[in-house]
Amino acid sequence: MEYSDYKQQSWSANLTRYLMAMIVIWTGGVALSLWLNIYQTKQSILDIARTSAITTYEKDVLYRRWVAMKGGLYAPVSLSTPANPYLQVPNRDITTSSGLSLTLINPAYMTRQVNELARGVYNFQGHITSLNPIRPDNYPDPWETEALKLFERGEKEQITIETISGKEFFRFMHPFVTEKSCLKCHAAQGYKEGDIRGGISVSIPMAPLRNIEQSRIMELSFAHFFLWVIGLTGIGVGTKRLRIQMQKREKAEEAVRTLSITDELTKLYNRRGFLTLANQQLKMADRMKKGMHIFFADLDKMKWINDTLGHEKGDQALIETAAILKDTFRTSDIIARMGGDEFAVLAIEASDVEPGILTQRLQNRIESYNNLENREYVLSISIGCAYYDPTVPCSIDELMTHADKRMYENKQNKKSIS
Repeated sequence: MEYSDYKQQSWSANLTRYLMAMIVIWTGGVALSLWLNIYQTKQSILDIARTSAITTYEKDVLYRRWVAMKGGLYAPVSLSTPANPYLQVPNRDITTSSGLSLTLINPAYMTRQVNELARGVYNFQGHITSLNPIRPDNYPDPWETEALKLFERGEKEQITIETISGKEFFRFMHPFVTEKSCLKCHAAQGYKEGDIRGGISVSIPMAPLRNIEQSRIMELSFAHFFLWVIGLTGIGVGTKRLRIQMQKREKAEEAVRTLSITDELTKLYNRRGFLTLANQQLKMADRMKKGMHIFFADLDKMKWINDTLGHEKGDQALIETAAILKDTFRTSDIIARMGGDEFAVLAIEASDVEPGILTQRLQNRIESYNNLENREYVLSISIGCAYYDPTVPCSIDELMTHADKRMYENKQNKKSIS
């Protein structure tokens, strides 16, 4: 297989993986957005139910308090409003001068009748209850019983979704605290002002709210589906443009592939040559499970040499550095001038050699050059090393980054000493 064919297949496969990754990321993002919006919608529905329940409860408490403050209200006796046999207070039943029979409506009696009316009109279910009720119909159901016990242990309210007669209801219950006006009817039961006498429960039907919720979820689903389709279209168009750009780039690379991979001044590999050969060696190291060292070197005080002695001396310093590197490392190692005063070495056959040995050998070569007569400048090279472990593979760029970092630390140490 020709190198160009191999590379074309490689970037084509990478582009395919990129496309699949973008589709997965976009699909996941849209799905997450849909889930969050549905979750928020469900929470909003519950908030509406809770607000309705609290409003109903507060209205019950408010008009109960008003009636209690008035000492009760009288209403004509009728089939729907008979005298309350459980209300044992003076003047419960009176007759007007015109002969009209009236009975006293206390807060509990009024609340019960209002709740019965609301149940028939709005399907709301309100219930005043207690663990020690006077009226048998005020006995709590199992859910209310549990809530009342929790109130006695300090709970402030109880909220759950329950099924009543096969229908879903939002149930809310709040403790009912004995007020001074309540003692008129309930002091005989042993209650004192401030005692928890019972509770008022409110049940809000969820069916209308669930219909709104389902409608909103359908709207969100359709909107996110169209958003997903639009996104996929954009990804497809973008990938097509990227493919065209990569084809153009491949042609451009093919046009310059015949250019030299050798640095003209030092006769070492240049950056392009080094990276190409280094990547090949990394793949081979992975197959052979063999480690390698990469060295990153920088010629110190290069700017001073150029500015003070001239660029010809600067070029000479670079040539001498290249010679020292070639003299220090083996011919099988990949040595390159990466640009400016930076050099890199991939020591292929030195996996069993301590980097410090090679570094010391390099310093010995430098000292030999510096000891020559009639030198106008002193060579100094800062160097850093990184090890490629095939059991923990990484890219050549990551290796160079590690080596460059250690080289920089070496340079800073020299500055601090000087």
